[in-house]
Amino acid sequence: MVSNNRIAFGSCNEQDRQNKMWPIIEKRGPAAFIFGGDAIYGDYDLPTDWTKFLPETPHVCADPARLRNLYKKQKAVPGYKSLLKSNMTIFGSFDDHDYGCNNADKTFEHRYEAGLEFVEFLGQPADSPMSRRAQAGMGVYGVKLFDFARPKGQQEVPDEEALIDPHVLDNGNATAVPVFPAYSNQSVAVFVLDVRSNKSPWKQGSAAYIPDFEGDMLGEDQWQWFEAAISRSRAAVNVVVSGLQHHANIFPEPNIAESWTRFPSSQQRLFDAMLQDGVQAPILVSGDVHMSQLMRKDCARIDGTSKQRRSLVEMTTSGMTHSWGTVSSPPLSNPNEKPSLQERYKSFAARVTMHVLHAVSPWTDLLVSQPSTEEATAGLFPNGGGEGAKDGLQYSLEKNFGELEFDWENRRVSMRSFGETPGTPPLLMASWTLDQLSGHDSIPGSVLTSQNFVDQANLHAPRFTKNGGEWMCLAHRGTPSLFWQMAGHVSTVGGLSILLPFPMLVPTLLLAMMFFRKPRTGLASSKRRI
Repeated sequence: MVSNNRIAFGSCNEQDRQNKMWPIIEKRGPAAFIFGGDAIYGDYDLPTDWTKFLPETPHVCADPARLRNLYKKQKAVPGYKSLLKSNMTIFGSFDDHDYGCNNADKTFEHRYEAGLEFVEFLGQPADSPMSRRAQAGMGVYGVKLFDFARPKGQQEVPDEEALIDPHVLDNGNATAVPVFPAYSNQSVAVFVLDVRSNKSPWKQGSAAYIPDFEGDMLGEDQWQWFEAAISRSRAAVNVVVSGLQHHANIFPEPNIAESWTRFPSSQQRLFDAMLQDGVQAPILVSGDVHMSQLMRKDCARIDGTSKQRRSLVEMTTSGMTHSWGTVSSPPLSNPNEKPSLQERYKSFAARVTMHVLHAVSPWTDLLVSQPSTEEATAGLFPNGGGEGAKDGLQYSLEKNFGELEFDWENRRVSMRSFGETPGTPPLLMASWTLDQLSGHDSIPGSVLTSQNFVDQANLHAPRFTKNGGEWMCLAHRGTPSLFWQMAGHVSTVGGLSILLPFPMLVPTLLLAMMFFRKPRTGLASSKRRI
């Protein structure tokens, strides 16, 4: 069903593989499609060198020429090409693979050129604020405003009318918030952040397991831009998109599982900016992890001056051509290609591992749909499970794209994750009122008490004293114990250690059984002949 009141999101798209999402997205008719990272995969692995005592798989990072060629190839993909012709706004920011190198940061040698290639891929005009920042080597970040009270095809508000981006004026002095904004109360601001060009490197070795309070995700220029821009927004909904998960803490080693939680000071600064007075209905969107998840943190002021609680909900939508629960899509060059036995096994092992991890790990940010409540009866699903979507823990391992739909009459937002089969219910779905997302009304499902916030504030007092944090944000289903966290991490390592080498263990065991099998006795043989 086509709707003028939608914005779609997606990430992790291999340009050489089939992506069945493009026609589904176009048919649903969103005002915009926002890339949440990995629009292409520029880096790649060479074949494993088995001649060495410890086999190596060399990793090759992309240079600007390769990125340019792959972006050109992506724009020629039929489904995406049709999307480009549909008068839909294409916007977003990059993550590591379209930046050019796995888990890359500000030390990447092609940092500057990668930004230029990405804004060219998005089709940003050379004089746009995002392009000017990329040309100045500041990174790839920006904001787009959509006013859904305007006619279809005209919902993107020009930067000069929106007056949200501080760099929209040539002198960069757009500091005053417009008293009478040139947009309605049916507007959505989408901020895209660059978590690569100015990001500090992850620490290595045992030091990587300790949260890095000095690590910076955005760089000071981008921080000042974002804090000023979001404070200027008078949009009814404010969506913040970055390539890395903001709430999740899947694994304590960021070189294995990247997230904002590994740079706590940056995470705190992000939350404080989004929860400042005047920012209505903040929503987080992320990619990177090849699955979809719906998450929530509840936040309270550290100084105790207000009993007000505010929630920050997050939609992770990742894996348009590959995911933890599926075999990768076939190549565009051979759409009828069948996956090999090895590919099927790897998909099975990954799927089982991730289901087990969701069952045993302390991921208490995840929404859990509950039995029908008054809110659900009224058409609200604040803990997920609506519209025939999955019940229980709100995650899916299927290939997916995300969507936000805005019901302006009832002042509600619906968050959905869709799979690659047209006409089927969403994989995940949750919905809230704008008042709930803005902190005016509470959202059911939290187990947190005031004492939980006091205890955590005392525990982390030095951190907040140093960084001037204003809000304490906790997983809405409670802070997991250290034992539970360690059990989850051990399960991660244990599951992978057992499942991944299993194909090699089976033939080894069979050969061993044949070699050590005892010979049959003559008596036994004669009995069989009888």
